[in-house]
Amino acid sequence: MPGFFAFDWHLFNFIALKKFLHILLLGFYLFSTTELQEIAKVPVLFQHFFEHKGLDSNVTFLGYLEHHYSNIPHTDNDEERDNQLPFKNHNFCTANFLSPALPTSSGITFKKVYQVIPQLKVILNNDILLYSAYAGKIWQPPKSSILS
Repeated sequence: MPGFFAFDWHLFNFIALKKFLHILLLGFYLFSTTELQEIAKVPVLFQHFFEHKGLDSNVTFLGYLEHHYSNIPHTDNDEERDNQLPFKNHNFCTANFLSPALPTSSGITFKKVYQVIPQLKVILNNDILLYSAYAGKIWQPPKSSILS
């Protein structure tokens, strides 16, 4: 029995290692190909908030976010620092350009080719069918010859 439990612990460690590697690879993929790389700039957001808090102690965090992320231009003469904030500018992201699902555009346009198929008239000629006078008599029940 001790050998079985030792194998079970090795199996458990392998499953935990697989799970860790899956999460690690998924994280690398998401941070390198999507806009999740902007999350790395969150400390700059808080540093810049504390810079504004040092200049005006009445600034709230929501007021700061509204001031920097609304469409209304603000004039605090730190545009270079504002552009370092997360989600302020769109950097090169490979997901926007490369996708395994969509082929790259080559500038070739394809035109649909239409082929006109002429309508064929089908003429049914009933002269080919031969009617027999005995065709209706085949499906009658048998008659006994004793009574006739």
